[in-house]
Amino acid sequence: MKTFIGAAFGAALSLCAASAVAQPAPLMTVLIKPGKVDAATSKGDIDVTMTIPDVAAPAGAPFLSMGMFTPGLARPAVMDGLTVSDAAGPVPMTDQAGKGGPHSWVPGRAIKGVATVRYRMLAENIPALSGGPPTALRVDGAGISGVGGTLLISPAVKGDYRIALKWDVSAMGPGAEGVSSWGDGDVTLPAGPVERLGRAVYMAGPLKHETHGAFSAVWVGGQPPFDPRPSMQWTADLHKFMSGYFKDKSEPPYRVFMRFNPMNAGGGAALTNSFLVTYGKDVTGESFKAILGHEMAHTWTANEIGKWYSEGNAVYYQALIPWKAGLFTTDQYLQDLNETAYRYFTNALRATPEDQVVPRFWEDTRIRVLPYDRGAMYFAVLNGKVRKASGGKRSIDDLILIMIAKDRAGEPLTEQTWVDLLRQETGEAGPAVHASMMAGGLMLPESDDFGPCFRRVVKKMRQFDLGFDNASIVANPKIIKGLKPGSEAAKAGLREGDQVTYGVSLDAVQGEIDRLLNLQVTRDGKTFPLSYLPRGEPVDAYQWERAPGATDAACKS
Repeated sequence: MKTFIGAAFGAALSLCAASAVAQPAPLMTVLIKPGKVDAATSKGDIDVTMTIPDVAAPAGAPFLSMGMFTPGLARPAVMDGLTVSDAAGPVPMTDQAGKGGPHSWVPGRAIKGVATVRYRMLAENIPALSGGPPTALRVDGAGISGVGGTLLISPAVKGDYRIALKWDVSAMGPGAEGVSSWGDGDVTLPAGPVERLGRAVYMAGPLKHETHGAFSAVWVGGQPPFDPRPSMQWTADLHKFMSGYFKDKSEPPYRVFMRFNPMNAGGGAALTNSFLVTYGKDVTGESFKAILGHEMAHTWTANEIGKWYSEGNAVYYQALIPWKAGLFTTDQYLQDLNETAYRYFTNALRATPEDQVVPRFWEDTRIRVLPYDRGAMYFAVLNGKVRKASGGKRSIDDLILIMIAKDRAGEPLTEQTWVDLLRQETGEAGPAVHASMMAGGLMLPESDDFGPCFRRVVKKMRQFDLGFDNASIVANPKIIKGLKPGSEAAKAGLREGDQVTYGVSLDAVQGEIDRLLNLQVTRDGKTFPLSYLPRGEPVDAYQWERAPGATDAACKS
């Protein structure tokens, strides 16, 4: 058995040794037991047994909960055979199914002492109807993987628990192993909230590994259509550089999990010290680099202030840090920057206030990308304000490092914490930028806000436009409504009332100016492919280019 003990937990152990009255947190055990996978049907199952001490759950109140719905999938997850017992025997449970939200299970009598929870999750490749986070349980070859929120039920218990996470992969055959964001095989987590189990990746089967110091990668289901090892070596080098960039005392562990995704390949989900990245059509190891830079930045900078902060600074840093590390060329950095700038400055909904973004997140891709694109431009504008206020001695990095230090010290982080830092650094200039951003104001960096060797230019660039009412492709089935006469969609032959499906992320299509949208159209009982360039009229967009005579050394100063 391997035991994971973080620095904070190590310090806690020292305190416990010095105090006779201190008691260790109760130990909860979670056993994950995958069954044999049927590769022909891409189906399998996973038995889970949880043993939870010190339970005091009243009758009639939800004791267990789990989200059974994953955005974009054709149907909810399937659970079977849920049982709960304590010292007094079986506990009758009532399933209160949520309407599109989490299920909850309510005990018919009080539960006391040690509770044992058992159930089975079906693992299969549910068809995707639209883009969504790739978190659901999935079968690849002889392996199974998924995010904890789609595998592990959450008990309503108070206080912190130590957690013994155990695997039984005997049914999967010789060579199988189980790993998670927490480590390889059986691990014991230090005292902390039970909810953290849901913020990790779990993978089992005949796995392949790539390890470089504190960084590792793992995948299952055969070899991707490219050799992932060079890109994982690149990512390991970046992780080491990032660790120093954000002032770690030592490089923390980080793991990339790879698996196939038939829709929205190349995206992923950030979890605890790890990232679940997906491959598929048109994805290469090279195309992984920007998303991996983005998601690793979350390890240090993410918090609960808002998407504008966590996603905005991750986009700001996703190519900047690889460039400073010598892992991106200046041209690669500019390409990434200009893709973000194009998507933002041509976005017809860029004035949407920030408080509308989360409620409308899955309503329209043009709203969904705003925390990323507007947030990145916001941090660039602030970088210019900080440099100007300090005479070039400080940058936005210094404020981000203060936020990271506060988080490491356990200090609460709020939006006001950030605004106060801006005020201390820039006077009222920073808070004014922040208020404008939150209200949907235009975030327009100056020429040199991204560095002294760049200059801002204006170009005519075509605006993203599906050519019909966006609500048509949010609903299921997806029926075209509001088709615009003369649009590229109409020119390609799309008609009002057509039913369509598609297999890509519209976020990516929106950002890549020359990318076609490929649809499967059903009309009058016949299905056929249709492709077109989802663009409208040209509008003014800001881009950045090298200033004449600028050297790479000057750029990175």
